[in-house]
Amino acid sequence: EELDFSVLKNGKVNKGGNVIDSDGKILGRVVSGILKYLVGKRVDENGDIWSDNGKVIGKAEPISDSEREDMLKEPAPFESFPDAVVDGNGMVVSNGEWVGKVIEGDLKMLRGKSVDADGDIMDKAGNVIGRAERWEPEPEEEPEPEPEVDKSILAGKRVNKAGNVVDGSGVIYGRVVEGNVKRMVGRMCDKNGNILSESGDILGKAELVPEGEREGMKEGPFSELEGCTVAKDGTIVTPGGDIVGRLVNGDPKVLFGRPVDDDGDVLDKNGNVLGHAERWTPEEVERKKNPMSGRKVNREGNVVDEDGNIIGKLTSGDPQACSGKEIDDDGDVVDYKGTVIGHCTLLEDIRAEESPEEKEKRETAEKDKKLALQMSVCIEQCLDKIRPLCKMITEKIDKAERTPEDERDEEALVREVKPLIEEGGRILTEAKGIIKGLDPDGRIAANAKHKTASREASPEEYHLAEVLKDLTGDVTQCIENAKKKLEDMPHAKKELNPLWGLLNEPLFQILAAVGLLLSGVLNLVGRLLGGLGLGGLVDGLLGTLGLNRVLEGLGLGSVTKSLTGAGKKKNGGLLGLGG
Repeated sequence: EELDFSVLKNGKVNKGGNVIDSDGKILGRVVSGILKYLVGKRVDENGDIWSDNGKVIGKAEPISDSEREDMLKEPAPFESFPDAVVDGNGMVVSNGEWVGKVIEGDLKMLRGKSVDADGDIMDKAGNVIGRAERWEPEPEEEPEPEPEVDKSILAGKRVNKAGNVVDGSGVIYGRVVEGNVKRMVGRMCDKNGNILSESGDILGKAELVPEGEREGMKEGPFSELEGCTVAKDGTIVTPGGDIVGRLVNGDPKVLFGRPVDDDGDVLDKNGNVLGHAERWTPEEVERKKNPMSGRKVNREGNVVDEDGNIIGKLTSGDPQACSGKEIDDDGDVVDYKGTVIGHCTLLEDIRAEESPEEKEKRETAEKDKKLALQMSVCIEQCLDKIRPLCKMITEKIDKAERTPEDERDEEALVREVKPLIEEGGRILTEAKGIIKGLDPDGRIAANAKHKTASREASPEEYHLAEVLKDLTGDVTQCIENAKKKLEDMPHAKKELNPLWGLLNEPLFQILAAVGLLLSGVLNLVGRLLGGLGLGGLVDGLLGTLGLNRVLEGLGLGSVTKSLTGAGKKKNGGLLGLGG
């Protein structure tokens, strides 16, 4: 069949080496010439390809209608995926990617089978056993762009030190989200939220705050006051003691010492509100005017009223220098330059001079307080050391008692308890020496013989009596408990009973030493021990040691009677109390 070259007229060569018309429809193909020089060149009705210079540079020929139809036919769905196979999920995979899915056939039979260009899945004999179609993942929906926030309200507002963008009244409109706040303090925002320098450079950015946050953080009534607590009277005080509020809800006794938060709430450790306080300051009490204020000192150093009655005296300063000078509200005498040169005191405030007896009584009481305090410290230190030893002695003997007799090792018990008794004796002897050392020359003891124990005891003496009671009770109970339980342990009893004197002798020498220096304290100790039912027990030990005779020999008759129960009913306990 002769080819019709006329169909090529006015066609052009494309990069694929085909001749196409103005609609891109293929008319023919290049058969001679260098393709890169032919692209875009015109073809005539004879198939000649012409250059722009009017020369023939190549040759083309038309294609048949059947070939043209094949070229225009839709490409097969899998022609670009020659290695496509079916996976276990019924998907068609090529190069590790899903490119199709099975739409016909048994998935179990099709797994691992190849898919041809048309999507047919065949067995080894070439029979079609399934079919696939192209599949592509649905493209992710692009999120809709957020509408641009209108920040024009920030224009003209300035940044404060907290990083907020505020107007002239301090109302918050925005906050800094980018940039160094310190560099931006006082700088202005534009309508886009940019924070600008004086030269117009962008220093940072700000964002709008919701209208509900424009007031900022509300400050509570106590927010500027740190460390406020509830006082005993229900007032709220600062660490410096200033009254800044008062309770309006809650019991002051229960809430005493608890902190108050910024809002005035008093909370427990779990955050529960126990009470509430409000800001409050007490009214200042109007200070009474000093009756001497505005008056002058006379030559005798007196201050007189309108009737000539003496109402005050010059108590410091030179009478000659102060004579005729005025007295201020504080009772100070000031000269014409305002310098304080003396002081006057109202007659009613001038304390009468102490008599020698009163002075001696006061000084003695002060010395006794100091002495009682020193003794208390010594006894407390001794008690801290001796109490664990007494506990260990009791525990070891109790344990031995509970052990069956045929399994009990009394020798081991002696080896364990003996060092504890000796250590306890050393501690008590050391304390006795310290107490005696408080009166090295015996002057206090000599004076004590002439003092009465009938006066009211000071708090310091009460405390001393309390710690003496604890020491005496702990040691004597330890000894008596041990003696009772050693009755059925002949060897341990023989070895340990003679050692108890290492504890009770220095203990009662401590009591005697205290009695020499502060005789009234032993009466208190006796009452405290009697309340515990230990009076008779201690009296018995005291008599065994013969310390009652020692005290009488020292001339402390009242103390001796108190300690031995003399003058009381027969068999009286320690300090006259029943055991």
